This record gives sequence, C-alpha cells and structure tokens, in this order.
Amino acid sequence: MFHQSFQTISLLCFAIGASADLYSLVATIPWAPGTPSSTDQSAIYNGTYYLSDRTNKGVHVVSLANKTQIGFISGFVTGLTNGTLTPAISGPDGIVVLANRNEMYVGDGDGTIKVINLFTNAIVANISTGSKKRADEFAYNPSTQTVVVTNGNESPPLVNIINATSHTRIGNISFPGASGLEQPAFNPTDSQFYVSVPETDGAPGGAIQRMNVDKSSLSIARTLPVPGCAPAGIVFGPLNQVFIGCSSSQVATFGYSASYIMNVSTGAIIANISGITGSDQVTYSSKTGYYYASAYLNTVNHVPTPVLAVITTNGTIVQKITTDNVTAHAVSVDPLTGTVVVPIKAKGIMIYALGNATTTTSTAIATTSTKSTTSATGSSGAQINGIEYLFGIVVIAVSFAMLL
Repeated sequence: MFHQSFQTISLLCFAIGASADLYSLVATIPWAPGTPSSTDQSAIYNGTYYLSDRTNKGVHVVSLANKTQIGFISGFVTGLTNGTLTPAISGPDGIVVLANRNEMYVGDGDGTIKVINLFTNAIVANISTGSKKRADEFAYNPSTQTVVVTNGNESPPLVNIINATSHTRIGNISFPGASGLEQPAFNPTDSQFYVSVPETDGAPGGAIQRMNVDKSSLSIARTLPVPGCAPAGIVFGPLNQVFIGCSSSQVATFGYSASYIMNVSTGAIIANISGITGSDQVTYSSKTGYYYASAYLNTVNHVPTPVLAVITTNGTIVQKITTDNVTAHAVSVDPLTGTVVVPIKAKGIMIYALGNATTTTSTAIATTSTKSTTSATGSSGAQINGIEYLFGIVVIAVSFAMLL
C-alpha cells in the first residue's frame, strides 16, 4: 500500500518537473552592424558565440557571460547575381573551432578558408581549396589535426582535406553520383569522418557516407542509405549515434516530415522523430544529453512552422522553441553550461538558459508549452502558478496516502 502511494506521489512530482519549460529566454543581443537576411553556421567556444553573417560580410562575436556583442570579424567575400546575394559564392559560411589550436576555420565565398586566431579574433591565414565557389561546412579530428571541408557547389561535389598544423590542403575526395554535399562530421567512437549527401546513386533518399582521409587512400569508404530524407545537418551523439536532420524538400518529395537517429556501425535507423524537418545546423550537448535541430524550414500541414527542437537520444522531443525561417538555421550549445543560442532576424541573437530565468529584454520567443508573451515575468509567473497548483495536488495525495 505504501509502495502504491509512493508511486502516485512520484508520478505527480514528475508532472511538476515536466510542466516547466526546459529552456527559457535570458537575453536578446541586437544586430550590429545591421540586420542580416543571410546567415550560416555558428559555434561556441570558451564562453563566446560566433555566427557567420553573409549580409554584413563577417562573423559576430558575442560574450555569453556579458550577453553583449564584443566584436565583428570582417574580411569575407559576398557574391552577387543580378544584385542579389548568392550563397554559393558568398561567405562567411561554415564554422569549426579547433580548440587544441585556439583557431577557428570559416569558409568563404571564393573557395578559401579563413583561419582565425581566437586570442585576437584576427584572420591569420587563408587556405585555398582550389575552388572558386564557397568552402562550406567543416569537421575536425583533434587527434590527427585534420580538417575536412565540403565544396558542395562544384561538379562533381568535393570534400577537401586540410592539414591544420601546416594550413595546407592534402587532397580531395570526389562524389561523382551526388546531387550536392551538406554537413561533414567526425565520429569520436570510430575516429572516422562522415558526410551527409542529399541524394546519390543507389540512395535516392540520401545517404551518410564514410570517408577515408588518409593521403594515400582518399576515397568514399561506405554508403549508409537514409530513407526518404535528403539529409542536411548531422551530428554525432553517444557511441555511434548520428542525428540526421532532413531537408525541407523531404515533404514535397517523399510526403512526410521526420528526422532520424542512425547507428553508423550497422546503418540501422534507431529513432524516427516525426514532424521535424527542414533542419540545417544540428548539434549535440554531452552536458545535457540532448540533440538540437534548427528546423527553420519545418512545415506542419504545408504551413511554415520554424522551430528549434530539443530531442533526447531516444528520439523524444522535450521542447520546441518557435524561431523563424530566415536566419534560424544555426544553433549552438555551450558545452559547459548547456546554454543555447539561436539567431532570429526580427529579434537578434537569442540566448536561452536551462531552467527558469529572467530575461534581460522585454521581448520573448514563445515555446510550445507556454503561451506567447511580451513579458518574461508573465511567462515565468504562469509556470510558477502551474507548479503551485500541482504542488497542492501532491500535498492532497500525500495526505490521502497517509490515511491508507
């Protein structure tokens, strides 16, 4: 009887924890030098947030501790076609931090890689990929100090291999059957590089392909087909898990929306996250144990519904944060605190912290579990009232249990 009462109380206590949002808005950083219409990837290192901004031809530098923009790294190329910014020949693009070298690599629109010294935030080297179109997205193996970068706008698409110690190109891998290339990722479990391919020979729904990056054997080593996805952003989580964000074309081409978690050792899909598509950058936090999908081109019943989805490693969605379908295809998580940062064109650079917190601005982005509000106090107050209500239920349950 006591055991039954304890189970009842435990379930009610769990309901209290589930009633509050996992993340709350704590700050909005205004755009400077101007509001962008085209951004790309982001990264967080040593408490600092970096965001590629093609419109303003530079990288935003934001202190998460001070919640202010502390710098802007310029010196990138923006290409225009008939007066319109063209992503294929514009930068900055993808970002990767080389923590053991205190460097950051940023792709540019002219096919070069800008190497940034993170002590000074200055460009200290330019690495040519041999392409005249953008150097796009990156992955890094810190043990061998090897960087891979996609040149997905080439025909055929290429992945270039870079020696980070000498800032030189080792060679490249060609993908002759591919429609393009998206995110590469390094798997620390098997020490191999993988890349997402929206469509390729033998895999019309797309594939995750493993690469040999040794200079003597540059090649595609293995192809893991993905069912009806057109994969874009990928990131490795625990063991051999890779989270796969699918492109917005998934709905029109295959008739449904989903993201996946795959075991790359077997190629098996181990989780299907229904209703989340149109993701670009995705990331994983070992601090929180969650995946984060920037589903900025997500749709529900053909209606644009951009969200940042927070997802467990078994594929359960624990929170959706409403974003936009312009700049919110970037997402980064602070590895030490679990803080999440997403850029919103109409708002600025939005910082979300774990748990309830007071925002430093009067604007907020609504989440699925709370009503939209223009006051952070109102949002947190509603959560507190809900918790007080459930706490009352728990007190009643405890009292009832004592009578049994």
